[in-house]
Amino acid sequence: MSRPPNGRSPQRDGGWRDRRPAAIRGGFEPPANPDLEPPKMVRSRVQLATSYAPGVLLTWEGGKGICRSVPIRKPVQVDRTTENQIFDGIREFAENWQSRALSVRPAGEVAPALALDPDFYNVRTGQVEIDRQHFETTDPSVVGYVPYPLMFQCGVCSRIREFASVEELDRQPLPRRCGDHDGRWAQVDVVYAHWSGSIEPLSPSGYRFDPADSRVHRIDVCTCGARNYSLRNRAPVFSEWRFVCNECGVAKELKKPDHDTYETLEADRQAGGRQYEFIEVNMLPVSYRANSAFYPQRGSFIEFRNADVVDLLTEGRRFDLSRALARIYNVPVAEPSDADIETALRNAGRTTEWADYQDLVDMLRRAEERGSEEGVLRWRGAITQAREAWYESGVVRRGQVQSPALVSAALNREGWARRYDPIRLALQHSAFVEEHIAERLPVFEAVDVMTPDAQLSDVAGDPTALARYRGTIGPLFDTMGVERMVLIRGLPICEFSFGYSRVSSGPIYQRETQGRSVSMPVRLKAFDILPVQGARKHPIYVTRQRNEALYFRLNEAKVRRWLDLNNVPDTPPAGVHIGQRLIETYQDFGPFLEDYKDRERGGTPRSLGNYVYLLLHSLAHQLMHSLADLSGLDADGLGEHLFPADLAFVLYRKGMTPDLGNISAMWRNHAEDYLRRAIDPRLLRCGSGSLCDARGGACPACIMVSETTCIASNQLLSRATLRGGPAPNWEATTAPPIVGFFTPRVQT
Repeated sequence: MSRPPNGRSPQRDGGWRDRRPAAIRGGFEPPANPDLEPPKMVRSRVQLATSYAPGVLLTWEGGKGICRSVPIRKPVQVDRTTENQIFDGIREFAENWQSRALSVRPAGEVAPALALDPDFYNVRTGQVEIDRQHFETTDPSVVGYVPYPLMFQCGVCSRIREFASVEELDRQPLPRRCGDHDGRWAQVDVVYAHWSGSIEPLSPSGYRFDPADSRVHRIDVCTCGARNYSLRNRAPVFSEWRFVCNECGVAKELKKPDHDTYETLEADRQAGGRQYEFIEVNMLPVSYRANSAFYPQRGSFIEFRNADVVDLLTEGRRFDLSRALARIYNVPVAEPSDADIETALRNAGRTTEWADYQDLVDMLRRAEERGSEEGVLRWRGAITQAREAWYESGVVRRGQVQSPALVSAALNREGWARRYDPIRLALQHSAFVEEHIAERLPVFEAVDVMTPDAQLSDVAGDPTALARYRGTIGPLFDTMGVERMVLIRGLPICEFSFGYSRVSSGPIYQRETQGRSVSMPVRLKAFDILPVQGARKHPIYVTRQRNEALYFRLNEAKVRRWLDLNNVPDTPPAGVHIGQRLIETYQDFGPFLEDYKDRERGGTPRSLGNYVYLLLHSLAHQLMHSLADLSGLDADGLGEHLFPADLAFVLYRKGMTPDLGNISAMWRNHAEDYLRRAIDPRLLRCGSGSLCDARGGACPACIMVSETTCIASNQLLSRATLRGGPAPNWEATTAPPIVGFFTPRVQT
């Protein structure tokens, strides 16, 4: 139990008063008067975006009462590309969530409303559709709090008092006397929670479905007509708690249907749909402190200025996408010749445009002869613009990418899980190298570790020491298969949280009952509505950080040898980029890597896509642990981003606190030790020994990190990838052992 929150009444201190009866069901709406605000609390931005996000229940300082956090409006502006990345991430997350949640029963048996909040999908079509007008990017620097739950119990006689809103509590405060004794009122610290995302105060009230209007209505009275109850809660388990009517003595168990789920399922049943079980609607009594009461949902990405990282993936630019991939991986493109263009324009009756085009070509040639860089750029741009206009109008056929498989992948990637989509990641890598390496190197915001500056190493400016340094680091890179390593200062990372779920952190909850497990669809909820008069806007909490990062790119020749030694199908010959073939042959991993979680059966075949990802992911984790050991940073305070088609990955420091340069200090003081620890045979073993090897070569005692930190939830991960050993358990039992990437057989 918790005492009621102390201090002035909400009415007198300008607190947020919710006038809606729905507040008793756990819902909150902004006040009619926009000048009213709840009391505010200040925490770190990361905490307010997750642990204290709107909807969470918390104990106010000093145990003064239980509260629920509610949003405060504090808009933050982001650029167009960042905004597109945020909403693209939310859309993909909601699509994956809906797909999993609806799969718990045969097609059509789970209503979309049971999987997603209405603001995540189109209620007419049932398809995921994010209306940006209903969301607002918000600075998580402050949130409000209001007392919740508004259910109080007398510590002397166990009688309860329930309030529909803070305003009602203010208007009719708890009495000083409770019957024949002084009242000792405290909040009931147990609430009802449901996987629909709802919470309600523990209450003797119930719900009744009325077929006349297909709505659920609240029942507050006992069968005897009384409204006075006591809560018998001395038992250590909720199943033995009872509400007892103070008039007739009838006892009620803690059973109550969830309002929204009950209304949806009962309306469907009344219309001739399926018969449902009560366990599908029955809410669970849980402590407000329980983790299951609130699971924030969030995402993160590296920020880019180049809008193509999002725009090229849209429906109307699929052919531009294939040409961009061809440019990245040096795939030939058969451009139309000048003769073809002239013929096409003549046939279309547009010969004058050809004459104008020839004038542009002449101007470009003259600018090149004069050495005018400005003129060359101007006329070359005009020529490109003219050709693009003909392509767009269909007068001239656009050049064809000379890889039908690459074009097919670009046209048919819609179903691929966004997080592992190699095409999306290839575009991001191209922008990453341009914006965060090439543009930063000249101004020392990025440093190739083989050519360190004075801040990164004492060998800078000393040719003899630099040669010694390279003689030490170079062979270690060769053993690790690293072709390039770059320290980036101030890598921009955007993290965002946009909603939550209850009871389960994922889209499926397994309800255990009478010796069986029943799958329930969990609903993804948007955060509570912001106090914006005349608008329905949910906050998206955005935190942006600029911390140090390490970029690694592997040697393609060594990766190709490793793939050949492990008999990975579709490994391309020399001269064909691994990234090109990976994209051409990629099979979707799925958003939750289901094919790589089977601990019993296995049988997922080796492929170029899953083995390249396995290698990069395992090496990233090995280097992440080595970095944590030497830098003073916790492994869970590090993030990773993989670019599989480009054989590259990034490790970066997470967190909103000032960057103290731990990563650069680690390299300056322990560069050799950092690399040696990554390849040390002793550190490639696990304390669990053969048990860990038999389970896939990865566990919390070796290269795993927390699932909230890992980009792939610790799947597609194995030490055997680096040191050699048993094949991962998602492969067939007959699969041959893995030849390790660090073993002598892979070395040149």
